[in-house]
Amino acid sequence: MAEKPDRPKQLTLDLEGKKSSSSSVKVVLGGEAAPKEKKSPSRVKPTVTTRSMTVKIPGPKPAATQEAKKPALKGTKPPVRKTPQPRGSEIPNPHLVQTHQPKSNPDVPKRTKVVPPPIGKRKGYRTPLAKLMLVPLLGAVLLFCIAILIWVFLGQAKRPGVVLSEAQQSQAVALTIERGMSARSVSQLLEHAGVVEDGQALLDYFIEADLATRLKTGAYLMEKGLPFKEIGALLTSTSEDVVLTISPAFTLKSIDQYLSSRLSTPAGSFLQATENLASAYQLGFCEGWLLSGSYTVSRSRSAELLALSMYEAMLEEVRLHLSSPLVEEYSIEELLIIASMIQAETQEVAEMRLISSVIHNRLAKGEPLGIDATTRYELGDWVNPIPPSALEAKTPYNTRRKVGLPPTGICSPSKEAVYAAFFPQQSDYFYYLHGLDKQIHFAKTYEEHKENIKAFRQAP
Repeated sequence: MAEKPDRPKQLTLDLEGKKSSSSSVKVVLGGEAAPKEKKSPSRVKPTVTTRSMTVKIPGPKPAATQEAKKPALKGTKPPVRKTPQPRGSEIPNPHLVQTHQPKSNPDVPKRTKVVPPPIGKRKGYRTPLAKLMLVPLLGAVLLFCIAILIWVFLGQAKRPGVVLSEAQQSQAVALTIERGMSARSVSQLLEHAGVVEDGQALLDYFIEADLATRLKTGAYLMEKGLPFKEIGALLTSTSEDVVLTISPAFTLKSIDQYLSSRLSTPAGSFLQATENLASAYQLGFCEGWLLSGSYTVSRSRSAELLALSMYEAMLEEVRLHLSSPLVEEYSIEELLIIASMIQAETQEVAEMRLISSVIHNRLAKGEPLGIDATTRYELGDWVNPIPPSALEAKTPYNTRRKVGLPPTGICSPSKEAVYAAFFPQQSDYFYYLHGLDKQIHFAKTYEEHKENIKAFRQAP
């Protein structure tokens, strides 16, 4: 049976606008009651735990985002954005800051802190070998240097012709009294040079002894601390002058013997004068510094004035040859040593420059000079044959065994020998010999030299 259709719901209009000034109309639908307005649920107050808190700090925007906002320039390609890779749990978030330390697991035992022992007490620790050997090595080097200095000093003291310590202790001075100097000026000069300590006291002595107007001009060699009486006698000497001729190749000893026999001067006077000269002018040696020739000196001061005159003459001669290119390679003393060797090897002026070339060629090649005259000087024997033992001995003057020059000159050279030492003749010779024919023979090689020995040294 068919169901009856529902009865249409009645629509009721309830107009309650009792003389209301409003034009609103309230419509009430009959039937089911109108649903009540639902109230909004009350907001639950958030709770904050004190155990942990995570703060999220926004980081700087990626550069790609910032660059994307900038207008692209014409002709430029847009930047390629990199696809960010997903971050796993093992990668920490750089924007999160942990405000608390995670709790340690009580099941995991704590690691004890290891304190290493001091370095010196570690097992198996050893000081480096280089450090252990440093102090002994430095000590050995120091002792070696001291031994070398002692050896050099003793070697210098034993050299003939070298100024010894006694000469340096004499502290002689060279001075010149010029024309027109008064007794006061001379006294002040001697005080300034260190000959006397009180120049006024010396002047008083000159006046009391009536010597103030009798002082002689000239060059003098005086030792420090001389008595006033000796100074007065030295400065007022009126002995006659004599002319002394010193032949080339004379040594200091031979000159001393010459003065003793010629003027009856005490033996050793000239040697003492040369030692004072070396001390006054700070020379390394005197043998070779004195130029041979003729000199006029006072008889009473012959030894002193002769040494001064020969030295001053050598200085004048050297000044004439300072344009030599060898001056940049050798010292003046070395060139004078060469001049003395040339003089001892020959008296012929024509042979000197060629002998000088042989000496310079050997020095340039680092070969021994092989000049027997240096050994003769060391032995003090210029006449007898040289013993084979002397030629084999390694001494400073044996130029057969020693490379280079001897430590001093070996005689007084002439002007020609000095010129030859400064300006040798250019040649390729390395050998020479004086034959039985009284001639000198040069050779470039040792084979040629041996042929010269057979040809000119062996008797037919």
